[in-house]
Amino acid sequence: DIQGYETKSQRDPEDGVDRLDYLFHNIWPPSWIDYRYWPKNPPEYREVNEEYTRHVKKLVEKIVGWLSEGLGLDREALIKEGFGGRDMAVYTMKINHYPPYPKLDLVLGLNPHTDPNGLTILVSNEIPGLQVFKDDHWFDVEYIPSAIICLIGDPILRMSNGKYKNVLHRTTVEKERTRMSWVVLFKPAYDMVIRPLMKLTGDGCETPKFKPVTYRDHVYRKVWFDVVSRPVWSALLGVALLRLSFGLGSWLCLFYLSNSISCVMLFMSSFFDWG
Repeated sequence: DIQGYETKSQRDPEDGVDRLDYLFHNIWPPSWIDYRYWPKNPPEYREVNEEYTRHVKKLVEKIVGWLSEGLGLDREALIKEGFGGRDMAVYTMKINHYPPYPKLDLVLGLNPHTDPNGLTILVSNEIPGLQVFKDDHWFDVEYIPSAIICLIGDPILRMSNGKYKNVLHRTTVEKERTRMSWVVLFKPAYDMVIRPLMKLTGDGCETPKFKPVTYRDHVYRKVWFDVVSRPVWSALLGVALLRLSFGLGSWLCLFYLSNSISCVMLFMSSFFDWG
């Protein structure tokens, strides 16, 4: 389980490193909460977050109920079978801080991705920046005061047997203004098995399109693939190989290694049912 502060760095070839800061901490159920990761300032942070949790939990349960009905099932089917019930599902707060960046064409707040959690509930500080991918184009998500943005993640894609799509999205940064967003991640417990709902695939109704996988394995695979597929890892491996080789042979080895890494990444992306 990931909780605490994190800094993501993206290197600008001219100006060095740009910092993007995050704070993670669980907000529900109580057994998952560790207040050591909650900020002490402002003093009312805990009280406000606990009140917000009560409201956002009710909202998420309504949305999941509507999604369940959209599959032709009763309102409780998705949250019970997919997330283990109201008391088993986990809610995590993620606060994003995107500082201004003068060269907008050189950095993204977050690279394109789909979310490994079931639902993402998002509000921002009136600074636009979220984009979603549709029909081979990126579209800006309009900021609407008092509106909450909801994104479907990988587990609901699997649970719905592909009827609901996980949203490919990314974030951009402003040139002069700081962007912040407050995100609640709704997800199954890590030992839950993520699979198409039995009420959709049982008794020959539909052919399952996804293999069963524990939520823990799904997250680990997705995070691992995201890390090892970054160019920096290819570069580090190439440097290590060059230190062991000399002359033209080293360049040939580096060329071979870079191509091998690309092939492995393509193989892994097709072998694992990422969803």
